[in-house]
Amino acid sequence: MANYNIHDNPVRDEWIKKIGSLNTLAKGVEMLNEFRLKYTTPLRASYDLELDWGWIECKLEEKVALLKHKELNDQQIQNQCANGADAQKEADAVLAKMAACTDKFAAEKIHIGFRQAFKPPMMPVNVFMDTDRILGTKLMELRNTDYYEMSLEDLRKVRGVRVVTLQ
Repeated sequence: MANYNIHDNPVRDEWIKKIGSLNTLAKGVEMLNEFRLKYTTPLRASYDLELDWGWIECKLEEKVALLKHKELNDQQIQNQCANGADAQKEADAVLAKMAACTDKFAAEKIHIGFRQAFKPPMMPVNVFMDTDRILGTKLMELRNTDYYEMSLEDLRKVRGVRVVTLQ
């Protein structure tokens, strides 16, 4: 556990400075993408921000949303990802990948990867929500077949889980 106050702490202060220095949408998109890959989801690379990752991600999302509003027009906001890509084309590519998927664990990774890459403000909400619903439906269909027949230990092995215990 971190050895500092939860709400007012040096980690959040450091991130507020980094986020405050963002002055273009491109820089905001880059920082948010890097942050999500490193610190969010079960597939994250680091647990260094154990207490603060959710708060920091929220502040980054706020900044990217403001930069989108500043740099994009209404049509772009509704149809484009923050990186400039066509939102529906990005969604269709992920949906095609999921439609071809027959393994529940691969489907989990597709769904997690989609959320990590496209959760708003990265993708317009109107496209994200429908895509997320379809991905989730397919994932649950794959999971519902014998998901709970495996023992917990076997399930951990198949999923590549590393059990961490706190002392």
